[in-house]
Amino acid sequence: MGKRILLVTTSFEGISQNKLAKTSEYLHYPMGLAYLHSYLESVGNSVITLALNHKTPEECFKIVHKNIHDFSPEIIGIQVLTATRVSVYSLIEQIHERYPKIKIILGGIHTTVMYKQLIEKFPFVIAVLGEGELTIDELSRELFKKKPNLKKIDGIAFFDNGEAIRTRPRELIKNLDELPFPKHEPFLNDPKRTSACLLTSRGCPFACTFCCLNPESKRIVRFRSPQNVVDEMEYLIKKFPHIKEIFIHDDSFFIHNKRVIEICKEIIQRKIKIDFVCSGRMRPISKEMVFYLEKAGFKRVLLGLESGAEEILKSCGKGILPEDAIKTFKLFKNTSISPKVFLIVGLPGENIKTVWETIRLVKKLQKIKYMLAPDDFGLLTIYPGTVVYEIAKKKGFIDETYWLSDKETPIYTAENSYEKLNYFKRLMAENLSLYKIKTIRGFSSQLEVLPSVVRYFLKREKSPKLMLNVVKNFLKA
Repeated sequence: MGKRILLVTTSFEGISQNKLAKTSEYLHYPMGLAYLHSYLESVGNSVITLALNHKTPEECFKIVHKNIHDFSPEIIGIQVLTATRVSVYSLIEQIHERYPKIKIILGGIHTTVMYKQLIEKFPFVIAVLGEGELTIDELSRELFKKKPNLKKIDGIAFFDNGEAIRTRPRELIKNLDELPFPKHEPFLNDPKRTSACLLTSRGCPFACTFCCLNPESKRIVRFRSPQNVVDEMEYLIKKFPHIKEIFIHDDSFFIHNKRVIEICKEIIQRKIKIDFVCSGRMRPISKEMVFYLEKAGFKRVLLGLESGAEEILKSCGKGILPEDAIKTFKLFKNTSISPKVFLIVGLPGENIKTVWETIRLVKKLQKIKYMLAPDDFGLLTIYPGTVVYEIAKKKGFIDETYWLSDKETPIYTAENSYEKLNYFKRLMAENLSLYKIKTIRGFSSQLEVLPSVVRYFLKREKSPKLMLNVVKNFLKA
C-alpha cells in the first residue's frame, strides 16, 4: 500500500521580504524533487512537492505545517543544500516536536556529504545518499514494518545504538530512460513561470576544486537517449503552453558533441519551435555542434570560464585554457546564439594580476561577440566536499562545526580579505559591464568594444528595453 509523502525544499539563507524572494522564484526549480515526485507516484504513493527556496523561513514553515495538517503525510522528505541547511534544521526540529510519528528523510548534496554530522545532530532522521528514487521507495516500504531492517537498504545512513551506520552504496541508475518524466506540475502550473527545466544526463566527469561533485556518482556520467529527451520536450510544450523556453541544466551537456547533435536533429525533425538555453564547458565544442544548436533553436549558451588567468584555470581543475574561450567565442560569432561566461572572483591564487588577466580575456571575448556582463560578480563560496573546503581547513579558516552554526555559507577569504575581494569585483564590473558607463573607467572601457556593442543591440528584439535600462543607470550618476 502506498504512502503519503511530502517533499520539501526550504528557504535559502538570507531570504526575507526582498527582491530576490520575489524574482528568483520563477527561474529554476529543483529537478531532484521533480524526479522523486514522479517516481514515488509511479509506484503507488501519494505525493505533494513544496518548493519553498524563495519563501521566507516564516512563510516556509507556515506552508509546511498547513500541508501536514491537510495532507497528513506519513513521510516527509527534505532536500538539504548547504545554503538551506539553517532553515532545514529549524523545520526538522518543529516537525519532530509537533508530529513525532512522521518519518523524516533527508536528501540532497549537503546530506550526502555531511550525513554523519546530520544524523548525529538529529538521530531520528534517515539520510539518503546520492540518487533517491529507488532508495526512498524501499524506505517507504520498510519503515512501517513491525521490525524494520534499515541495514538491508543500500544508500542510506542512520543513527542506531549510539553510532552512525552507513549501508552499502547504492548502484547508480544505469538506464535513465526507464524513469518517468519528472513531475513539472508543481512548478509549471503557475503561468508566471515561463522557463521549463530539463535534464538529459546525470553526473559530471570533471573535478573543479570549487564544485561539490556528488561523491556517490564517482564522476560517472549517464545519458538519456535523444528520443527520450525530445519526448519530454514535446510533453512540456503540450502540457504547459505558456512556457517560452526550455533550460537544459546538465552538469556537462557538451561532453559528447555527437549526442548533442543527435538531440538537435531530433528537435528539428519533429519541428519543435521553442527557445532553448543550456550550460556547458568551453571544451569540447565543435563547429558542427554549434551549427545544429542554432538550427534547433538554442538562443543562449552559458559557459563556465571562472577566470582568465591560466594558472588559476589549471589549479582549479577547469581543464581549459584562455585560448579555448577565444576559440569558443569565434565559433558562436556569426550565429544567433548568445554565449555568456560565468566568472568567480577569489579562487585560490587570486590577486590583482589574475584579476586583470580575467578582465583582458573577457574584453577579447566581448570584441569577438559582445555579451552583457553583470554589474556584480560572484565571490568564491566554500562548500563542504570540495577541494576549496579542504584548502580552507588546512589554512585554519574553517572546520566542520561551522556547518552546524546558523551562519551563512562562507566566502573564501583565507587569502584575500572581503574588502579586497569586493575591490576586485568593482574593478571587473567597471571594466566589463555596460551598466557601469556612468564611471570614467566604465565609459572608456565600453568605447573600446563599441563596434561589438552596436552589433549586439542591432540584433536584439529587446534592445530598446535593454538600452533604456542602461540609460537610466547612466542618468543616476
